[in-house]
Amino acid sequence: MRVSVVIPTFNSGPLVAEAVASVFAQTRPVDEVVIVDDGSTDDTGERLAGFADRVRVIRQPNGGVSVARNRGVSEATGDVIAFLDADDVWHPRKLELHLPEFDRRPEVGLIGTSIHPWPGTLPAPPVPLTYRPVSLEQLVIRNHLVTSTIIARTAVLREVGPFDPALRGPEDYDLWLRVAQHAPIGNLNAALTGYRMVEGSLSKNAERMGAGMRAILGKLEAGGVFRGRPLLRRKAWGHFDYSCGYMWARAGEAGKASSHLIRSLAGYPLPYPRSDVRLPFGRLRLLATNLLKSVRPSPSRAQAGGVT
Repeated sequence: MRVSVVIPTFNSGPLVAEAVASVFAQTRPVDEVVIVDDGSTDDTGERLAGFADRVRVIRQPNGGVSVARNRGVSEATGDVIAFLDADDVWHPRKLELHLPEFDRRPEVGLIGTSIHPWPGTLPAPPVPLTYRPVSLEQLVIRNHLVTSTIIARTAVLREVGPFDPALRGPEDYDLWLRVAQHAPIGNLNAALTGYRMVEGSLSKNAERMGAGMRAILGKLEAGGVFRGRPLLRRKAWGHFDYSCGYMWARAGEAGKASSHLIRSLAGYPLPYPRSDVRLPFGRLRLLATNLLKSVRPSPSRAQAGGVT
């Protein structure tokens, strides 16, 4: 089985060099590394030059991560494609442990793994590894997959279509949903990928991710995924509003967070399983906290005598 690794990068010079080094540290060697430099203006080129003819670097004008990944997929020649973002790394045994699962499960379209915070020390993989299927119904509620952990069959990726460049944020989730409508998917219970949290504007992220997830649910509606399944529809839209509420709460927008959380509870008042929420009764807890923040006066108003 030939393995192509696709790495998109944009102004991530030191990080992408670390990512590529983790690929070449694999106990099961890769067959091809395709790096798509999406219009970098930093020292990415110089950093990648250190890998000489061991990688294929494609340079293009900046078009966003979806355009870069699509170019990598189109250029890849392997039977399977492994995705790795420029700011993440792999456990040295990732391919050694991950690839045999495709031989054991010829019907599966893609398989992910667990993640571990990075920088740090990746834990030793459990013995034996456990494969857990992810059903379309589970995936419709929330994304159970992380891009840098994914290995997918090339034929399946090309059949279901590319990453959608119109989505900025959840473009990977959209593609995994399309794969799940075509073939079984799953995860391994091993943290074989080091995942780096990248700082950014929380409010911009909440707005962008919310718009993207709404568009994805619209695609599922148009594709008939919810036809005859009203409870699944309500559960999916309810979790969408819960996710938006959580993101707006982190961004400090208590009013927007409360509005989404109220819609979530109104649309789907039943409890979500622990696998779909961060805490038991998480929506109610988060709503109570944000309602208090919404009505609590700011210090400046209180000092001005507006509230006694």
